[in-house]
Amino acid sequence: MSPLAIVLMKLLRWGALAIAGFLALVLVLEAWKHGWELGALSKGFTAVVALLAAGALWLARAIGRELAKHGS
Repeated sequence: MSPLAIVLMKLLRWGALAIAGFLALVLVLEAWKHGWELGALSKGFTAVVALLAAGALWLARAIGRELAKHGS
């Protein structure tokens, strides 16, 4: 893998981790807004945000594995 590809993959991995962190913050703020009462949260919104966060973490893990293959 070329050095430029390695740098871009590392940036993409950090970006995916940042997105997952932001989505977790959105869930925390939404729970705080509703007084930490989880029953008051919209189940659809919570499910979509949680799935997006899980997907971002899965992408970051896959990129990490790919970078580990090439010894970077």
